[in-house]
Amino acid sequence: MRVFVPFALLLSIAVGPACADDGLPTPVASGRERLVTVVPADKAAELDGLFARLAAAKDRSEAAGIEVDIRRRWAASGSATGDLMLSWTEKAVAAGDAAGALDILDELTVRQPAFAEAYYRRGTLHLLAGRLSPALGDFQTVLRIEPRHFLAMKDLAVLLEDIDQHDRALEVLRRLQGIDPNFEGLDAAIEAIVAGSHGRDI
Repeated sequence: MRVFVPFALLLSIAVGPACADDGLPTPVASGRERLVTVVPADKAAELDGLFARLAAAKDRSEAAGIEVDIRRRWAASGSATGDLMLSWTEKAVAAGDAAGALDILDELTVRQPAFAEAYYRRGTLHLLAGRLSPALGDFQTVLRIEPRHFLAMKDLAVLLEDIDQHDRALEVLRRLQGIDPNFEGLDAAIEAIVAGSHGRDI
């Protein structure tokens, strides 16, 4: 049961590390297993502060504003060319040209292999098209670069539900709960998995 906002809505917005034994499926081999983020130290400190506020947010309204601030920072590639290419993907998606957006994102991940947002947006496009294996690989790459990426965690959980890996989906959602306890639809998503767990070992 899907209780999160539709993936298409995410595409309209311009704005502790996973390890081998994290309980998630083995990802599609990408050759990027050891990627680390290259966010400058000052920007990393800003993000750390925002995530601290996010975890302590009192309600959904407060959390939503912090999420927007975080997403804006995630969308900054650190390169004028990268930012331009990301804007091209947004225009391509708005024009209904998902294939064109994928081509640009493919190139962007080659140019900036530690830019998590490029993998996230590509993974979302793959998921919308029903290409679960490449979507899985992209979302897991995002979480290797930025383990706190709440959107990638949400989408990964939905993907795992789609392939009947409910226990692993629940693990991801519990991890998300520790990062962003007021994430929209999170409590309902966890309750839906638990309610449907009869006969399953979760």
